[in-house]
Amino acid sequence: MSATAARRPGPALGTMASVEGARVDFTRLRADRRRRLLEAMAAAGLDALVLGRPANALYASGARQLWTAGARPFGPGCVVVAATGRVHLLSTWDEGVPPELDHDELYGITWNPARVAASLRAIPGLAGAKRVGTDGLSPGFVPFLRGVAPDAVVVDGGPALRAARTVKTPDELACLATAVAVAEAALSALVEALHPGVTERQLLGRYAERVAELGTPTPPSDAVVCATPSSGPVTRHHQAGDRPIDPGQLVVLEPGALFAGYEGGIGRTWLVGAEPTSAQRALASRSRAAVDAVVAACRAGATGEALLSAATSTGETLGVGPVAYGLGLGVEAPLVAAGFGGATVLAAGTVLAVQAWVAEAGVGGFFEREVVVVGDDGPCRLSRYGHGPAGTR
Repeated sequence: MSATAARRPGPALGTMASVEGARVDFTRLRADRRRRLLEAMAAAGLDALVLGRPANALYASGARQLWTAGARPFGPGCVVVAATGRVHLLSTWDEGVPPELDHDELYGITWNPARVAASLRAIPGLAGAKRVGTDGLSPGFVPFLRGVAPDAVVVDGGPALRAARTVKTPDELACLATAVAVAEAALSALVEALHPGVTERQLLGRYAERVAELGTPTPPSDAVVCATPSSGPVTRHHQAGDRPIDPGQLVVLEPGALFAGYEGGIGRTWLVGAEPTSAQRALASRSRAAVDAVVAACRAGATGEALLSAATSTGETLGVGPVAYGLGLGVEAPLVAAGFGGATVLAAGTVLAVQAWVAEAGVGGFFEREVVVVGDDGPCRLSRYGHGPAGTR
């Protein structure tokens, strides 16, 4: 079996698949992530990583995050020490903390900086660190860290984190495939509820309801439903409104879903209560051709420039949105867009969301997004949903 074939997810999708023989081994998943992170730290010459972004802390520790809202300043929520190979987590309880993290690897929550510094100094191997990577900074963080690790130089930990996170393990791919399956179930619910007179807000509510019925968190986004106008400028992103959708409108549906922190999604455009016009079919064909061209280019060793060339090979121009971007614990590297990411080299096991948007005044807009795994011998699609009455079923 080739390395690519070993990474490809099996045919069983959905949350119920986990009941049949533990489709995802979460203990193995967490151990693989820690091993990858420590290897990336060694390659970057990092003695420690101090992490504050929730996705990075989740990747390193495996601890489930309680829901929070709003912006917050950078804080040392997770510490990884190369010398000991241990992960230390900011937590005062066991809920959501994986069993491999002992109590002595937890440090408590406090508003007192002196107590935070004392907790960090007590972490074995951190006080003597010479080179510390971080995924964020606050104005007082560097002086604060000098009180913890006096000889440490603070550097950007982003390259090491990207090196660890970009290529997915088989267990991570299974999580992503399940998230995509949940998103497709939500898409089915949206299609069933889509009829003349329904509003974007009503459809957004049905999406949230369906995701909740499946027992997974609802991603915090309103960018799920967009009825594209048939007159004037045609845009895709706006806040969902209460205006009834008219017969013959093209409606962009792009539900997302989370499973074990991994994010999946899909993008389709559906026609409401009418037969498609020749102009609408033409838009669908253009969008489909652009996506298919980029998906076909998603193979190991391809560059971002190759993806951009594929996106324009069908005659489309590059818009402001990305042609492709990485998926994992949320949006990840790489990002390929007009004027950005051309030097990126794709590695086997990278998961990409590939998308295309075409619009025409007087007709509307058509959007599609696919999720694919980059392989040595070509891409593997995780999204498998049909293309609606204006597209090819």
